[in-house]
Amino acid sequence: MLQTIGMFVAAFFVIWLFLVFLLLIHEAGHLIPMQRMGIKPEKLILGGFKLFSFRKSGIIHEIGLIPLWAYVVSSDYEKAPSSQRAIIAAGGPLISLVTGLLFFGIYFLSPNWPTLVAAKGSILLAATNIIPLPPLDGWTVVEHFLIRRGFHVDENNRKILLGIGLTTIVLITLVL
Repeated sequence: MLQTIGMFVAAFFVIWLFLVFLLLIHEAGHLIPMQRMGIKPEKLILGGFKLFSFRKSGIIHEIGLIPLWAYVVSSDYEKAPSSQRAIIAAGGPLISLVTGLLFFGIYFLSPNWPTLVAAKGSILLAATNIIPLPPLDGWTVVEHFLIRRGFHVDENNRKILLGIGLTTIVLITLVL
């Protein structure tokens, strides 16, 4: 019985580490263009139900127990032009896609399950984040093009879209 519990805890920890690793790479894809554009990130949150936090390079990094979501908090980001927000939003899925392809290349050269899991996880993270519904990255990119075409999504419609987006995320999570 004790051995079974130990194996469960070890498996949970390995999966947790994989998810945190993939989310960290994805969020780096947002942080890099954000910082290059002079937009100051205040906090990087990886997962819910905070386990611990630390400050590095002026950014608070918060690591949670359930690493199924991640985001960067920045008051400057919300004030930035939609073109900058779109570039920052696209950075996460782009780096996840590149990372996934890189892991697939490594897997091709030296097949092993951790590399395959990292490859598939990165591609899945990129694919789900380009869905054009809030709060996903794809929405920020689509919103930029809507704004350029003269469309404006009011706060009420944004809340409806957010509800649809969150429902979509929950359904994707349940299916996987």
